[in-house]
Amino acid sequence: MFCQRCGAQNPDNANFCQGCGSPLNKPSQENSAGNYTYQSALPNPTVYSEPAPESPSAALRKVATSGLFRFTAFAFCTLILSNILVLLDTSFMWGAFTEIFRNIDPNMVNEASGYLGSINLFSAIISSIPGILIAVGLWMTYATAASKKGGRFNTAGLTMIKVIYTIELVAVCILLAICMVALLIASITSTSSEDAMLAFMSVLVIDVIFAVVIFWLAMIIKSLNAAKRAATEEHGKRTGKNASAFVGVVCYIGGAINILSAIFSIMSLSIVSFCNCAIGAAVQICFGVLIFRFRKEMKRLK
Repeated sequence: MFCQRCGAQNPDNANFCQGCGSPLNKPSQENSAGNYTYQSALPNPTVYSEPAPESPSAALRKVATSGLFRFTAFAFCTLILSNILVLLDTSFMWGAFTEIFRNIDPNMVNEASGYLGSINLFSAIISSIPGILIAVGLWMTYATAASKKGGRFNTAGLTMIKVIYTIELVAVCILLAICMVALLIASITSTSSEDAMLAFMSVLVIDVIFAVVIFWLAMIIKSLNAAKRAATEEHGKRTGKNASAFVGVVCYIGGAINILSAIFSIMSLSIVSFCNCAIGAAVQICFGVLIFRFRKEMKRLK
């Protein structure tokens, strides 16, 4: 045994150094037996750690690249085309013109029908612009979610959809204000109490209808904001709660109404109306499912 202080060699059973008198540090019995302990002989245990939760952006990409999202975007494009065909289907109006002008010059009937067709074509194109922009926003969202480059989630498509619904919300509010002013003027200027009561009841009914529509549009905008925040936030639980379940429920109700309308369209032998209602039902139900799936993915995050 060597002294750690002066380096002198000492017997193994010595307690003090024979050269400098310093106490000798003897190796313990369990270390002297090959310097192995029970713990050191065991292999290092594998420490289990739960996988890190995916980010809200990754969860949003998962929803936006799903087959359901692609089907919904494609069905929405088909619905726009179907709406245009429905607006252009003026055969019943042409029949009315023919009945009215049956005993008059046939050229007048053709001119009236052509004029009506031009108006319907123009109105079909104008009324389809918001839907076309929403469809573009949906496909932009899918494209940025499915991009292999990764990086920050581009929310340009979601912003486009939000702008469309914001414009609709403002337009509905303006229309409500106009209706309210007109009904109030009618109630004030009415000479009989029955007319005043009728105007007052009309105001209440219109208020309820417009309130539901305004709340629905506001919840859609809120849900779009939640999806946009999911692209940048670190945690997604609160983001998922901001996606309105009310919008999903209304989509389900609208889908059920469209299914009933499609059944009545079969009974009336209107193929165009049946296709329009069936596609509309599919789109609304799919949008409802996507909203609840987004909420589920966000709530699953830690």
